[in-house]
Amino acid sequence: MNDLKFAFRQLLKNPGFTAVAVLTLALGIGANTAIFSVVETVLLRPLSFLEPERLFVVDLKGGPGTLSGGDFEDIKENSKVFSHVAVFGTGYFNLSGEAAPERITGSQVSHGFFAALGVAPMMGRGFLPEEDQSGNEKVVILSHGLWQRWFGGDRNVIGRAVKLNGESYTVLGVMPPTFDFPNQSVLWVPLALSPASFRDYTGYFLKMIARLKPDVAAAKALAELSTISKRVESNYPEYRKRWTWTLTPMHEHLVGHVRTTLLVLLGAVGFVVCIACTNVANLLLTLAARRHKEMSIRAALGATRRRLIRQSLTESLLLAGLGGTMGLVLAYWSINLLNSILPVSISRSGPTAINGTVLWFTLGISVLTGLS
Repeated sequence: MNDLKFAFRQLLKNPGFTAVAVLTLALGIGANTAIFSVVETVLLRPLSFLEPERLFVVDLKGGPGTLSGGDFEDIKENSKVFSHVAVFGTGYFNLSGEAAPERITGSQVSHGFFAALGVAPMMGRGFLPEEDQSGNEKVVILSHGLWQRWFGGDRNVIGRAVKLNGESYTVLGVMPPTFDFPNQSVLWVPLALSPASFRDYTGYFLKMIARLKPDVAAAKALAELSTISKRVESNYPEYRKRWTWTLTPMHEHLVGHVRTTLLVLLGAVGFVVCIACTNVANLLLTLAARRHKEMSIRAALGATRRRLIRQSLTESLLLAGLGGTMGLVLAYWSINLLNSILPVSISRSGPTAINGTVLWFTLGISVLTGLS
């Protein structure tokens, strides 16, 4: 405590040096904290799905990136390795009825879509099997944000009607606040494939998700998919035999395209902290040269080398702590800016924010900066 009090007095005696050093460290630590908050949200935070490690996106490598209705029917009826399979497609809907018309992003999903993800509506219910059939599909599930914006958070929204593309749909449920899969959808309606679609292997417009059964390896699932599709490959040898099935983990599917970019960006702001440390170290060396007489007197009075080093280290850590605190404030102020400029294609498990993990990161980088 005596070292800390003395360190405070030393910083107050040199206000110009203190202001420049703290601001320099604050910019470096604040930039790292802000970028790490994005990395934590996108790459490190678990997906808001049940047991996301068992969730996969099913695709055909070398193909169009989507599956046919026939593929979906074959896998759904013959697979023994998946506990749930579902397909979906995304598009735009013209929403009208309660307020000013809006053009919004929504998804058409098959029955079992929410069960496959392990997410249930926070209000109301999901789609029934019969509602995923042509003629019964005029029902809709809303996102939490759309429910708040369009219906003002009215808890009696279940059963009310909205117009989508000029047709009336009945509201069945409202999803939890963090759910917007796929592609930041704000509503979901039944896919309602026609019987002819289940026999078609040439129209590719569906994305498929599948949940592996417990203790089933992805390699076994791929082998089963190849077996199931043998008949189709023989009927369409000109292109289907050149395609191979792939299982992409859900987390990789959602954030794999931005992982490298975010890590490079985190590394770049790491260099900013190194530069800040170098600049502050030069300032401290200048200050130490001015305090050479003081240190000589301390040594003459009996202070050991260890005692002098401890005092200098305390001053450095105090400086880094002040810089880290101000950096945290700068990062907090920049969060809204980051959320506004991040591409909507980046999937996030909730909003980017300063949470416990980010605070520990800031503390760690502040201590390392002080020791440096």
